[in-house]
Amino acid sequence: MLSEETLFLSLRELGDRIRARQLSPVELTESYLARSSELGLKLNAYACLTRELALRQANTAEKEIAAGHYRGPLHGVPYAVKDLVAVEGYPTTWGARPYATQRLDFNAAVIERLNRAGAVLIGKAAMIELAGGLGYSTGAASLTGGCKNPWNTDY
Repeated sequence: MLSEETLFLSLRELGDRIRARQLSPVELTESYLARSSELGLKLNAYACLTRELALRQANTAEKEIAAGHYRGPLHGVPYAVKDLVAVEGYPTTWGARPYATQRLDFNAAVIERLNRAGAVLIGKAAMIELAGGLGYSTGAASLTGGCKNPWNTDY
C-alpha cells in the first residue's frame, strides 16, 4: 500500500504524478480500496465499494497513459460519489430502506463525464436518507447507519 503521505496528496498533485508516470493509477486505486475496506467499515463511510469497476478503470487509465493518451487532470485519479448518484450496475439506494435493492440501468450525467475524463470510481459514499430532504437532523436516519468523523470517532 502507498504511504499515507501519498494518499493525502491533493487532487492536482495526484494528477500531476500520474501524468508524469511517477504514480500508478492501479497502485493508487488498490491503496484507496484497501484503506476504504478497512477504515470505511469502521467509519461507516460507504454504501458500497465498486472494486471491480475501479480496477478495470485504473487498468485502462494506466494503459492509455503509458501509450501517450492522456485525457486530462482526472485521468487515473480515484474518487467516491454519494449514493445519491446513479451508477449502472450498482445499488443506488439514496440512503433509504425502500430503495435498498434498487439498481438503475444508466449512469448519471456526472458519472458519464467523469468516465470520459478517465477518473476511477472506487465507491458510493453512505448518506442520510433522501439526502436529508425530509429535514433529518441525525446521521442515523440512513440505510447504512450514521457515519463517524475520521478525526474523532465519537462524532
